[in-house]
Amino acid sequence: MQSLLIYIPKITARHQYVFELIFNEIYQIDYKLTDDKPTYLTAQTSKLNYSLSPICEREIFIEAHSLLNERGINQVSIQIGKYKNCPVFFQTSNESAFAYDIFAASFYLVSRYEEYLPHLKDKYNRFKAEESLAFKHNFLQKPVVNIWAKQLISVIDDKFPYLKIKHPRFKYISTIDIDNAFLYKGKGFMRSIAFLLKAMLRFDIDSLKMAVTVISKKRKDPFDTFSLQLNLQKKYNLDVRYFVLLGDYGLNDKNISHTNSNFQTLVKGLSDLTPVGIHPSFGSSINETKLAIEIKRLEDIQKREVTFSRQHFLQLSFPKTYKRLLEVGITNDYTMGYASVLGFRAGITSSFTFYNLDMEQVLPIKIHPFAIVDDTLKFNMQLNPDDVVQQLSEIINEVKQVDGTLISIWHNDTFSDVGVWKGWRNVYEDIVKLIYI
Repeated sequence: MQSLLIYIPKITARHQYVFELIFNEIYQIDYKLTDDKPTYLTAQTSKLNYSLSPICEREIFIEAHSLLNERGINQVSIQIGKYKNCPVFFQTSNESAFAYDIFAASFYLVSRYEEYLPHLKDKYNRFKAEESLAFKHNFLQKPVVNIWAKQLISVIDDKFPYLKIKHPRFKYISTIDIDNAFLYKGKGFMRSIAFLLKAMLRFDIDSLKMAVTVISKKRKDPFDTFSLQLNLQKKYNLDVRYFVLLGDYGLNDKNISHTNSNFQTLVKGLSDLTPVGIHPSFGSSINETKLAIEIKRLEDIQKREVTFSRQHFLQLSFPKTYKRLLEVGITNDYTMGYASVLGFRAGITSSFTFYNLDMEQVLPIKIHPFAIVDDTLKFNMQLNPDDVVQQLSEIINEVKQVDGTLISIWHNDTFSDVGVWKGWRNVYEDIVKLIYI
C-alpha cells in the first residue's frame, strides 16, 4: 500500500506530534517521517517536503516555520492573513504549496502555546478568551485547524490520487453537567430552612409554594428533568455523556451530598443508560487531594471505573490540570473551551492528544473540545430562547463542513422551565433538530 513519505531535516517531538494530529487523529493516512535526504530522493512513493526549500519535482513542498524546531516557550511574532477566505498565520514564500505553514500554526493553537505565555486571568483564575489570538482576530468560531487540514488533504489527494485517505465523519456529542441535581429535594434541614427564609424575605411566594410542595413530595423537583433528557436521547439516538459534581459543599460547589439516597439512585440509573464521568469540584482545583476522593465516590456509586471528566467552572491550567487527571486514572477530558464565549479554544473541533510544552512530550490524555454552552448563550450573550437556533446555525455548519465533532454543554436545570431558565425547556431539542437537518 502506498504511504506518504515526509522529509524533515531534523525531526523533533513537535514534528512527530503535529503530523500524528493531522494524519492520524483528524484524517488517517499511512505516512512515515524521515530525515534522510538520499532515502527521500530515491523513494518511489508520495512525498511531502517540510523544510526551507524544494528538493525534487514530484513532491508537495511546504515551507517550514521555525516553531517546530524550537524547545521551550518563547514570544512568537504572528501576523494574521487570509488564504482561501480563512484566517492563517506563519506565512510562507511563493514556492510553498500553501501561503502559510499549516503544521506550525496548528501546533501553536492545539498545544495552547499562548496560554503558557504571560496573560490576564478572570476572577476564577482562568485564561480569558479575550486574550486569545482567535478572539482578537475574530476566528474563534471557526475550527481553523480542521479547515487547514482539509485544504492540505485536498492538495495531497489531487497530487497523489492513489494514496488511501480515510476521512472523518460528522458527529454530535451531547454532554450534560449535573452541578445541582435538585433544586429543593435532598438539600438537608439547614439548607432547606435557609432557602425558605430567603424566599420569605424576598416575598417570593411562588418559590415558597413550589418548595413546600416538593419537600412534602406533592410534586416533582423542578431540576429533576432527567426523564425528559433520556426521552430525547432515545428519540434522536443521541450520544450523551453526563458529568456529576461530587465535591464537598462550598462557595462554588453546591450539589447535594454524595451520601443522599435520592442522588445515588439518580446517578446509578443514569450510569446504566449512558456514560457518567466526574465533574471535579472547584474545591479540588485548590486542594489536590480532593480529586481522588471525588472519583472514588462516583466509582462506589455507579460500580464502574471513572475515566473521563470535565472541570467544574471549566478550571483548566496547562499542563497542571491534565497531569493531575492522569495521576488519578482520567484518560479523556471535556474541559477544552471557554465559559464566556462560544467557539473553539484550541482552534479544533476533533478530539486530540495533548502535548506538554513544559516537558516537550505527549501526554496520554485525549482532549474533547466543546463549542456550545447553555450558560454562555443565556448569561454572557443574553439571548432570548427564540434567538438561540439562529445564533448557532453558523457554528454548527462550520463543524459539518469539516466533518468534525460538535460537542455542547447543557445542564439539567436548563430543562426546568423555572427561574432564569423560564422558556428554555425546548431550546435543547430545537438545537438537536438543527444539527440533524
